[in-house]
Amino acid sequence: MRQWRVASAAVFATLAALALASCKSNDSTGPEGGANLAGTYSLVSLTFEGQPTVGPPLATGSLTLTDTAYSISIDITVPGAEQQITDAGTYTVSGSSWSQSSSTLNIQSVGTYTLADGKLTVDVTTAGQQVTTIWLKQ
Repeated sequence: MRQWRVASAAVFATLAALALASCKSNDSTGPEGGANLAGTYSLVSLTFEGQPTVGPPLATGSLTLTDTAYSISIDITVPGAEQQITDAGTYTVSGSSWSQSSSTLNIQSVGTYTLADGKLTVDVTTAGQQVTTIWLKQ
């Protein structure tokens, strides 16, 4: 239970980073010359360092991106570790790397991402923990 609490803080920050990560692709221009990934995404899976991967129905969520801002909402219903996570902030991208700053949690996350077939995979380090999130564009 304690590990999930620590992980949920990291997830919250990571999700914010995720939003920021999804702001790059190879098509049109967006932040820092990256692609425009503006839109809404649904959570496919979430993995915290050292924890099992969770996805619907145990973890559900949405990610909304604009050219420079993100908004994330995630519900975790793992028994004994139920949490609702919301965050918002700004991000910058360069190549496949990104940096994101939460305006809610005062946390910065950095990492890499890939976008293929509408699936955005973000792998970041936030609050000292590795977090990987996969999102599907709606």
